[in-house]
Amino acid sequence: MDTKVLAVFHALLKKGWIDRQSDHILWEYSMEPDVIDELELFQSEFGFENYRVRDRLYLTPTQDNDLFLKNNDDFKKDISGNEVKNRDIYLMNFIAIYLLYLFFNAETLDGLCRNMISEEDFIAELNHYFESYEKSESHKEDFYDYNENFSVLCNDWLSKTEGDFSTYKINTKYGTVNKLLVKLKADDIFVKDENHIIKPTQKCKDLMPYFLRKDRISDINKKLQKEGEYATAEQNKNR
Repeated sequence: MDTKVLAVFHALLKKGWIDRQSDHILWEYSMEPDVIDELELFQSEFGFENYRVRDRLYLTPTQDNDLFLKNNDDFKKDISGNEVKNRDIYLMNFIAIYLLYLFFNAETLDGLCRNMISEEDFIAELNHYFESYEKSESHKEDFYDYNENFSVLCNDWLSKTEGDFSTYKINTKYGTVNKLLVKLKADDIFVKDENHIIKPTQKCKDLMPYFLRKDRISDINKKLQKEGEYATAEQNKNR
């Protein structure tokens, strides 16, 4: 095997991307047709896709990947949260999705609709969303089991005290968001500055158009449907 292929693949595995400016030689390697062909052979075996956008080449795991996708225990390790329960993880996962939605819901090619949000405003957005959901009666008409489970997450959030900017206590709203932001920073998706302003990283802005592709959304919806069916079945068994 060409050593150029190994060098590119190693860099992608180690960092997740190759930057044209800081990794000029590897970038040039990655543009060579033979290297591209070899990397494509790896994709089905290791469960990833290569995605080139502007001055970066990313390694993006697919849903079939068993090397990079993380479970709840991995999540807890990332946030140093041994005391965190799985239900807290489910809530933080939803909050992460909602944060992405607040930034990427525009009808544009990149989907980006804002560049920043204060942590205080984000907490207020979450309060408004969960309160509106719980006050609405329409969500209780269909998909009862799913909505019952989601109502539990809503109540978890609404029952938390506010906390303060510096706390990481999981029984507070700021603590929950701060723990999530530790995870999102570690994954290089969002960062929070010293003024408590939350911003998406370059990696996040580069990859969101990829994840918002119709075929990707279809795959994600299928996976969520299967997870929902499994969760409902498990809940029914325990009744």
